[in-house]
Amino acid sequence: MVPVNRFVLAALAGLPASVAAQSPRTTVDSLRLYYVGRPVGWERYTLETIASGMQLTADFDYIDRGRRNHLQATTSMAADYAPRHLEVARVADTTRTVATRVDVENGKASVLRNGQTANVDVPTVAFALAPYQPVSQHLALLRYWKAHGSPATIAVVPGGPTNRVSIAKLGVDSVTVGGRRTALTRYGVDGVVWGREYVWLDASEQFAMFASAAGGLSFKAVRAELVPDYESLMAVASRAATRDLATISARTHPTAEGKVALVGATLIDGSGRDAIADATVIVDGGRIVAAGRAASTKIPTDARRIDVRGKTIVPGLWDMHAHLHQLEWIPVYLAAGVTSVRDMGNELPFVTDLRNAVESGRASGPHIYLAGLVDGDGPNAFGALSATTPEQGRDIVRRYHTLGFEQMKLYSLLSPSVVAAICDEAHKLGMTVTGHIPNSLTLVAAVDSGMDQVAHLSVRGDPQSDSVRRVIEHLRARGTVMDPTASWAEIGGHSTAESVQSFQPVLQHLPPELVQTRVAGWGTANVDTATAHARLARSLAMIHALYAAGVPIVAGTDEGVPGFSVYREMELYVMAGMTPMDAIRSATAVPAKAMRVEQDVGTIEPGKRADLLVLDANPLTDIANIRAVRSVMKGGRLYDGAALWRGAGFTP
Repeated sequence: MVPVNRFVLAALAGLPASVAAQSPRTTVDSLRLYYVGRPVGWERYTLETIASGMQLTADFDYIDRGRRNHLQATTSMAADYAPRHLEVARVADTTRTVATRVDVENGKASVLRNGQTANVDVPTVAFALAPYQPVSQHLALLRYWKAHGSPATIAVVPGGPTNRVSIAKLGVDSVTVGGRRTALTRYGVDGVVWGREYVWLDASEQFAMFASAAGGLSFKAVRAELVPDYESLMAVASRAATRDLATISARTHPTAEGKVALVGATLIDGSGRDAIADATVIVDGGRIVAAGRAASTKIPTDARRIDVRGKTIVPGLWDMHAHLHQLEWIPVYLAAGVTSVRDMGNELPFVTDLRNAVESGRASGPHIYLAGLVDGDGPNAFGALSATTPEQGRDIVRRYHTLGFEQMKLYSLLSPSVVAAICDEAHKLGMTVTGHIPNSLTLVAAVDSGMDQVAHLSVRGDPQSDSVRRVIEHLRARGTVMDPTASWAEIGGHSTAESVQSFQPVLQHLPPELVQTRVAGWGTANVDTATAHARLARSLAMIHALYAAGVPIVAGTDEGVPGFSVYREMELYVMAGMTPMDAIRSATAVPAKAMRVEQDVGTIEPGKRADLLVLDANPLTDIANIRAVRSVMKGGRLYDGAALWRGAGFTP
């Protein structure tokens, strides 16, 4: 039985009128939790008036691919929602561990977070909030904001040592609930985590819906009685994000477009041919008109000449393992020079709306190619769409094809017969198939069932052994494309005794909330640095064996440090034994061919899309120079790289 929302009137004697208007009742409610579109659990909370003020208690409980995430939280506040005490504990079958505790008194906060303690000065306008979960904390935050006159920013603890959180009333969305039109007020919350979070309140100021990608993947919460209208609510959430993406895009304007001639740079065209010194690239109408030696490339008299002597031009980069679960990835990718991405599993309709906004010109960002996620069913399944029979698998393929997806992405719980049906239907419709190797199949069996590409480094064992060599030869013979995501494995597998900055020296460029709530949590505590390095070396040896055998390798990150992990992926490929030229091609020409768009993009040649980068240094000399992006051209529009980073909220 679904819990019912109920309200109990509570006296708020002595409160200012503005406070009483915001909090005249006690709320006991339940939120359905969704992860990448799949219902995974519940949050049940009570926000009530007590003798000393207000109190929020919450039980947050969901299962993601078999892993239970159970939190219990208590927030004690004054009558105006000013924080006094916050405690969030992780609950297991036999243990209860306090992850976050904050006590606020007289402008001071005592903070316990992830085993670290600190004393923090807090200003008059401040709130205590644990990032990520429970969701209902955001209701208390909004109540505090309104009770204190809707300030421009609120200092939130824990933070660095505090974070500046801003809240904005963005508009009113009309939805159909139970056959009736209902108005929900939409708020944007920035600064709790990296990226905007959304909260919708109903006419009685109660929680209706929440949307976030705080942990990297899409997370939604919907009040229990609104669950039957989930699809309509997701459309509302998607429209909100694409509107805000258009606003972010408007912050940065191209420095040149139309008929442009880039003159004097070294050209690495992505074909694998030798670089051309003192080259000219001419662009018109979003396409490359000419590219070659300056001496033999005539510049039209009406073209705008841009002197790029001393620079290097390369094709726009690809990330072949992206997850665009929050709108902020779009401007970050463009700033990094990533002009094409393949999304490897997302929530509908969010990802299709993002793609359509970029392709229509309503927003600036990389071209987006889509792989449709499908898994088996059960408590360990992932994503919204599940197939347990061949016909269900075929139906899901047809649904994704209708929405314009280029690929299918298989996940772990699919059975052999369903895998075969999905691959067969996808191939009939001109789609290709990628993804994880299902648990029911070996790598060779999955490829023989029709998988064209494979996500992650799925070849196991000693690359010098006969058995592994046979597997690699089978992949080469089948033309199987490998997406190793080496940079993601490095981030997750590095020892926490070693700073991320030691191999990704970019933390100074990132928004502080991104460092605090994501980067700080990466790594493995129970492994030493030498062991972590040895594991990475084994992975790189396998990548080298695949590369040496002629297996196509494409650069993909599976998230990581937004934008910057694409550079690191290429650096790791060179560490594995690739030439710098082939590492560049792994993020340009090879992905374009894998996605069957090599006639349109991937190299700098006449007739192709004008997607390219101007670098301050030559990556053939040192692959790390791929990070030295001066300018980004997407579809013939040239942007200043530093301006793009600033527009995305990063420090150039």
